[in-house]
Amino acid sequence: MGYFEYVCQMCGVSFAIGRIRRADEPSGSAWDYRGAESFVEWDEDDDDGRRCGPSSGCHRDENRQEHVAGPGCVDGRGYSGHRISMEEMKGCRAVQCLLVKKHDWEPEPDDHSFELDSKVFLTGLGDGSPDMSPLTNLSPRRHGIDETWISNTVDGGEDDGLPFHPSCFEVFKRISTDRLGVVDIDGLWSYWREIDGSFEALYESFPRDFAVKSGNEQWWNHDVGCEYLAANPITIPSLTELLNSCYRQFSGWRHNEPYDANEPVFFWRYKASGETHERSHFIPPPSKSSDIFMSLPNELRAMILDDLSSKDIANLRLVTPAYRQLNVSLFRRLLLEDMPWIWEARDLPMGNTDFHRLYRLVKFCWTNLKGLRNRERIWKDVSEVVTRIERYRREGKIV
Repeated sequence: MGYFEYVCQMCGVSFAIGRIRRADEPSGSAWDYRGAESFVEWDEDDDDGRRCGPSSGCHRDENRQEHVAGPGCVDGRGYSGHRISMEEMKGCRAVQCLLVKKHDWEPEPDDHSFELDSKVFLTGLGDGSPDMSPLTNLSPRRHGIDETWISNTVDGGEDDGLPFHPSCFEVFKRISTDRLGVVDIDGLWSYWREIDGSFEALYESFPRDFAVKSGNEQWWNHDVGCEYLAANPITIPSLTELLNSCYRQFSGWRHNEPYDANEPVFFWRYKASGETHERSHFIPPPSKSSDIFMSLPNELRAMILDDLSSKDIANLRLVTPAYRQLNVSLFRRLLLEDMPWIWEARDLPMGNTDFHRLYRLVKFCWTNLKGLRNRERIWKDVSEVVTRIERYRREGKIV
């Protein structure tokens, strides 16, 4: 059958992710599809599209036959260190599985509550793709299991593990708890093993991101521009710094209460004469304009916005000056509705967080927040899985 790579059941990305290091990085920051003990080799006569060309800056390591990435590296065997950092890729090869409990299964101290009454349980963590061989060295060893066969489809053995990234499972836990009230691992197992467990269901009909469909070949295609697929969606470098930058010492602001007419709504910057100035927008004073919105009190204007989407609000601002300045509290609602995967925003203090700045920075820095971009993608995939579990439970297909 030849080489075959397993993928995360949640997000569809291979576990056999490679990385090509920069010249200023240590050798341990490079590996190929086989894992940490190997690296992408330099190929002098490569004519299948992997060679990057003389202008790429790529070169061969002096001590071993290793491909070292230059700024223009386009080698498809690993993601370039110039485009994604080691810290961002943390955990990209980690594998965890669900296994069916045996008749003699007994609870252990480290079991999660959702494992106790289910028909399946979690294994420890493994590394990379086993390529049609057992996933070994699982750590910690849970319920006596330190290795297991895995499979993405029902064609494998009935005892094969259902594989996924532990970070993707964390997203599943959040969505399942929010929508189903429990971490429904029985539903997850039944869906992928008993209902939609075919090759076609996983690889072809499930609505994956286009970058995932492009990457899924016999070997994973490490396409330039798709590095975010390997970024850790839970531990995201710079996200904490971004959130902290939105902390402000505001005074007198209360949730769901109108702001004083003299209270700043949000800050904006502009450049003039080569200098950067910062000024405040203020709620506009009453006007004798014929615009009906301008004659409404602030409370009624705020109520109109309560049920509008960000797109509707943008359109409203085009037709009336009454909504040129918006309360910062509005951006909290829009952030949680438009970007529910930024769960950190739920716990930010209302009175001391500039949600307008946070909303704007996330939009502006989106391509650089690879982990958050990956989290959005995974959130959509897992939401679709949970939606199907809900439907199949209503239909009685999952009991």
